[in-house]
Amino acid sequence: MPPIRTGLDERIKSVQHELKAYFQEAKHLYEEAIQAFIKLDSEIYNEAKEVRAKAREVNWDLTNDLLLILALNQPLMQDLRIIATYLRAVDTVERIIRHARDIARSDRSIDENADHLPEEIVKPVLEMYGYLNDLMDITVVCLTEGKEVPADVVRKAWKSSKDARAKAIAALSTLQSDTMGGKATQLEVINIVNRVDRSAYNIVRLNGMWHHALNNENIILD
Repeated sequence: MPPIRTGLDERIKSVQHELKAYFQEAKHLYEEAIQAFIKLDSEIYNEAKEVRAKAREVNWDLTNDLLLILALNQPLMQDLRIIATYLRAVDTVERIIRHARDIARSDRSIDENADHLPEEIVKPVLEMYGYLNDLMDITVVCLTEGKEVPADVVRKAWKSSKDARAKAIAALSTLQSDTMGGKATQLEVINIVNRVDRSAYNIVRLNGMWHHALNNENIILD
């Protein structure tokens, strides 16, 4: 039985619109969490918890919308791969929001124990966040406008992010034990570095899946 295309394009456009808004929510919370890290501001954590709770509901709603498309339209081939990628995207955005919440929680601990953050720590974290933000912007355009993945751009951003992570870890390893309020605070900074790294990795993998959805071929981006 051939796939039923009646209403499929409209349903996909609706999902694209909601997914774009979901990404924007994640980007906003991430920016707030990173700015709180720089400013030693612990106030963002309560907002992050609320956004995280809301993200679960959005995740369920979008997932159900996509499952409804599968049930009603029975998509095949490229359409099916695209729907599968949107399901992964919904999960990826929810995970990124969870990472932002974790960063905000670390912000609170750092704020309680540290008077300032060394520039050699702040700078690479900001670089990592910048590359993550670029990757999210690329991903939103690809998934919501049906664009091809700019593979070389994604690879370059991911490599640059990993290089910045290495600089952050190297800087942390050379700090005196009592810098930034001691080892407990330094561990919280490592947690932030790792969360940004995992967020970027998840976005890169999502781009690989989108390339496969459009072209039915695998591509190595990481």
